[in-house]
Amino acid sequence: MAIQLNDRDQLIFQLIEEHQVLLEKHISWFISGDDKPVLIRDRLRKLFYLDYLLCHRHASKLPWWTTPTKPLVYMLSPMARTVAAMPQTDVDLMDSEFQRHHLEVANLRMLYLVAKNAGQIRDFAWQTIKADQIEDLKLDAIVTYCIQDTVKVGLVNNPSNDAQTLSRIEKSCISHGLDSILIASRDESAQKKMQAAIHAKGGLLDQKAFFATHQELYKEGIVITQWQNSDPASLGQKVTQSVSPVAYIQQNLQIPPIAV
Repeated sequence: MAIQLNDRDQLIFQLIEEHQVLLEKHISWFISGDDKPVLIRDRLRKLFYLDYLLCHRHASKLPWWTTPTKPLVYMLSPMARTVAAMPQTDVDLMDSEFQRHHLEVANLRMLYLVAKNAGQIRDFAWQTIKADQIEDLKLDAIVTYCIQDTVKVGLVNNPSNDAQTLSRIEKSCISHGLDSILIASRDESAQKKMQAAIHAKGGLLDQKAFFATHQELYKEGIVITQWQNSDPASLGQKVTQSVSPVAYIQQNLQIPPIAV
């Protein structure tokens, strides 16, 4: 049974193309704009049954996913790409690690939208770094928003800590005029290794990099989470002072936590 694709369907296709893979919860937040998230489960199921979307349960454990059932992951089918005039892809979308990385990035975007709808931030703008630029920039997204002043931050999801990666992140911080680099790690062990590597490198990146785990961000909210810096004396503690506008705002505004 054919259906008439509407503007919302086209937006769903565009969002999935931008993020490669998405959960229903992410799509609901992304298409809702300034309104409350909409219920789109039935529409996603119909698009799946009609072969516009691919869908399966994610294979690995997501530390911020709190329900017992593994989440349903949505991807574009070749037919949807043809209908939406999008290029076909050679990426293995079924690869568990590929999915996990991109779902984590999408989750950060959703958490910012949660904060926006709760009135914690305003003038929020998100830019997903295109696949062909990620290797050079080593950023996953660039975000701007306002609390007291407008800040521009680079988001990096679970990066490696080799010298080339750190150098490219620092270069991107300069070339894009970023106030801070926010690094989201999958667990505390990975976070501590990255903190140590950046502190050993020193320089601008050491001054502007801040750290939190995905579980912390999902539980506490991305704006009110107290990000750590890379100073060994502060490891395992919350940031007490920093030149970062983002860290200053997070420490000095009393913003109540919100449920995701």
